[in-house]
Amino acid sequence: MNVKKVLYIEGTVNLIMALLKFIVGLTVQSTAIIADAAHSLSDVANNGLAFLAIRFSEKPADDDHPYGHEKFETLAVFALASSLVIIAFEVIIHAVQRIGEPIEPSPVGFWLLVACVVINIGLTTWEHYWAKRLNSHLLHADAKHTLGDVMTSVAVIAGWQLASMGWYWIDAVTAIGVAGIIFYFAFQLFKQSIPILVDGTKLDNAAVGKTVQKLDGIESVHSIRSRYNGKHVAADLIITVAPDMPTEAAHELANEVESILKNKFNVEDAVVHIEPDPQYTADKENPDKKE
Repeated sequence: MNVKKVLYIEGTVNLIMALLKFIVGLTVQSTAIIADAAHSLSDVANNGLAFLAIRFSEKPADDDHPYGHEKFETLAVFALASSLVIIAFEVIIHAVQRIGEPIEPSPVGFWLLVACVVINIGLTTWEHYWAKRLNSHLLHADAKHTLGDVMTSVAVIAGWQLASMGWYWIDAVTAIGVAGIIFYFAFQLFKQSIPILVDGTKLDNAAVGKTVQKLDGIESVHSIRSRYNGKHVAADLIITVAPDMPTEAAHELANEVESILKNKFNVEDAVVHIEPDPQYTADKENPDKKE
C-alpha cells in the first residue's frame, strides 16, 4: 500500500457517497443534504488533486527544485483548505435562499445517509492508520477532513429529521452549521500548511544555539535558520572559531554540529558555515583590553 493507492480507494468511496447523498437530497428537497453531497463531491476533486501532488512530491531534486518537490504535497493541503472555504460560502448562500421551504421525509434516504456515516467512520480510521504508517502529511490532513464529513453528516441527518416534522427552518440552520464545520476544518488545514509554504521557523533557535555552543572550540553561534518541507527539517547556522584553528579540526567540529542537529533536533538537511571569531582576534591582539 502507498499514499497514491490510499487516495485512489478513498476517492472512489467518496464518489459513491456523494452520488447517494445527491439522490437523497434532491428527492427530499433538503438544502443541508445537498450541501453535504457537494462537500463529499469536493472530496473527490481534492483526492484527485492530492494524487497529482503526491506524484510531483515523489520526484527527486533537480536543477529547478534543488531542495526537492515535497512541498507540492503541502500545496495540495492548502488548495484543499481553499476549496473548503468556497464550498462553505456557497452552502450558506444556498441555505439562506431556501429558508422555510418544505422538506420531505424518506425512510430509505435516512438509512442511506446512516450507511454513509458508518462508511466514513471506517474510512477515516483506515486512513489515519495508513497516514501514520506511511508518515504522510497529506493523508493526516485528509483523514481529519473525512472525520469532519462524519460530524457534518450526523448534523445533517438530525436537522433533516426535525425539518421533515414541520420545522423547515431547521434545515437551513443545519446547513449553515455544516458550513461552520467546513470553515473550521479549512482553518485547521491553513494553520498546518501556511507555515510550511512560507518557510516558518521550525526549531527553537535558542535551544539549538545553547546546545551547539557547548562544544569545545566554538566561540559563538548565530544566524540560525530552520524550515520544514512537510516531511523533513532543514537547518543552517554559522559558528565562529579561533582564526588559527586548523582546517581539518574546523571541519571535524562542523561534523559534530551536524550530528547534534540530526540526533537531537531531527534535522535531515544541515548546513554549518564556519567563520573566524572577530572578538577572539581582537582579544588576542589587545590582551590588556580584555582584562
